[in-house]
Amino acid sequence: MPHIHAPSRTRILVASLTVAALAVSFSLAAARSAPTAKGAPYPLSTCPVSGKPLGKDSVSFVIEDAANPLNDGREIRFCCQKCVEKFTADPKAFLPTIDAAIIEQQRPFYPLTKCLVMTDNDLPLPGSPDADKLKEVVVLNDLVRLCCPGCIKKIKKDPASFVATIDAAAIAAQKKAYPLLTCPISGEPLEADAAEIVLGERLVRLCCGGCADKAKQDPAAIYAKLDAAGAAGTKPTATPAAK
Repeated sequence: MPHIHAPSRTRILVASLTVAALAVSFSLAAARSAPTAKGAPYPLSTCPVSGKPLGKDSVSFVIEDAANPLNDGREIRFCCQKCVEKFTADPKAFLPTIDAAIIEQQRPFYPLTKCLVMTDNDLPLPGSPDADKLKEVVVLNDLVRLCCPGCIKKIKKDPASFVATIDAAAIAAQKKAYPLLTCPISGEPLEADAAEIVLGERLVRLCCGGCADKAKQDPAAIYAKLDAAGAAGTKPTATPAAK
């Protein structure tokens, strides 16, 4: 006597396996669509595609480029999803302009006079015989200055550790003349043991570690407060809490 229910069970089993496979596929796709950002947040105030100011509704995109550790995990922010699509269609058309803007923005605050790799070598000065050897690159949204292009290979082996060296130097160089008396996020007074982070080669002191994430959401707003305080005079000034 034939087993009339077997085909039905087979179909149910196949259907279940198909649904499970699709679920795994969608899960993997979701994981791939949201890679983890590494390094500093995007430091510019405008969309690199449209040129429009970035508002609260800006879209964050993280580059995936295993072949280039200087960009792998790097965050870029856009004014809208359409600009993300234009960027991803041809990143090389936009990255040089982004890098040039970041280098220009961060160069005045760069804390080192020696090469980050060849630490005994002075960085070439403008107008010096070796000026053309100076290499400036952007590593995960941070400026890195090198004595020659050959040093880039070593930076690529461990970008995070080299950036950490720059951050430590920035804190040491800027702490004494830090222009704010209060946290730029909460408005609370800064204590001697205030939390310290570096955004775009600039020291930012905070009332607590909890304010760090908020500061990273809008580096341009933090820069504006630092610039305003610095322009007000040599004495540190208080700032209102961020809205």
